[in-house]
Amino acid sequence: MSQNTSSSDHQNTGHTDEQSNGSFDQCSSTNPPINQVDQSIEQPNDQPGNQQSYLAREEVQALRKANDLKAVWGLVFNWLLVAASFALVGYDANPITILVAMIIISGRQLGFGILLHDCSHRSWFSKSWMNDHLGHWLAGVPILVPMRFYRPYHFIHHTKTGTELDPDVDNIRNYPVTKASMRRKVWRDFTGRSGLKALYGVLFFANTGRVGNTVSLGNKQNQRTAQETRDFAFANFRDILIFHSAFFGIFWMIGEPMLYLLWWASYIFTYPFIIRLRQVAEHGAMPKLSSKDVRETTRTTLASWWERLTFAPNYVNYHCEHHYQPTVPGYNLPEMHRLLRQRGFYEDHSAALVQGGYREVFRLASSQKRSRSK
Repeated sequence: MSQNTSSSDHQNTGHTDEQSNGSFDQCSSTNPPINQVDQSIEQPNDQPGNQQSYLAREEVQALRKANDLKAVWGLVFNWLLVAASFALVGYDANPITILVAMIIISGRQLGFGILLHDCSHRSWFSKSWMNDHLGHWLAGVPILVPMRFYRPYHFIHHTKTGTELDPDVDNIRNYPVTKASMRRKVWRDFTGRSGLKALYGVLFFANTGRVGNTVSLGNKQNQRTAQETRDFAFANFRDILIFHSAFFGIFWMIGEPMLYLLWWASYIFTYPFIIRLRQVAEHGAMPKLSSKDVRETTRTTLASWWERLTFAPNYVNYHCEHHYQPTVPGYNLPEMHRLLRQRGFYEDHSAALVQGGYREVFRLASSQKRSRSK
């Protein structure tokens, strides 16, 4: 899940249940069908020390097994935090409660992106239809990223990580940057410039299928006919309108319609910094942009409780583990991390594991020395 937080200043799970053939799977005639997507990213990593060296096949199968109780609770918990944040401001609206609520809501907006992400792999729930529909309606659409767009987009990220074909590469390619550059980026994030640019890109590029890279969610090349593009855009905006009309209706019914604006204030003013730091934590300032060894391109960051509330919801901080085994559901990644560390997975690959939390990530991201020519 990404927005435009570019480092440039310029700008199947192993389940045997049915394979759905609904609208979420076939975004266009040129996108790979979901069974092809699942098979491609489930294969053993073709790299030194692949998973056979660290995890037995039986362990991999156990780690891939979805737990619907954990999955449902994870989804409910994210929405409970959002509801509590709205309730806090509704009870006592003042600058402190509004700021706290915006930070928590922004963390959950990222959290919904992570749930959408796991559902796009069909790993969060045990049933395909649950991943497709719950991931779409209760995770993706609230943050304006429908499943029918996100799944093929994210498939390319996994198969082309760090290459020019990776739709996320522009977000991280120039890290580390100087401290001055990072200050400018953070200023743009918290003043709403990054958020408004991202909102424009998501609405008018990602959801319409237009060619362009206004945000990383933009499309770098046209893969749809004119009719397919119209159908794609219509379906996306229809679903967004349905959800957000119902969402606003809840606030209207309780007599607090203005509270709905808190969602968008969070999306525009605090979410961009959270997602920027998360993007850098995953792939920024690594030894290589592209490599067959995920430990050279992808980072796991050990997070404190408050970092899990903001920058690392739903186990997204275990990102090296995720790229190593993409269809392991997030709630099983801590156990996978424990096994891999126990067996020396990170030995001689210190860049792939940050133990100092997101403060350390921020330091790494802004560690570039100013060149003499500047």
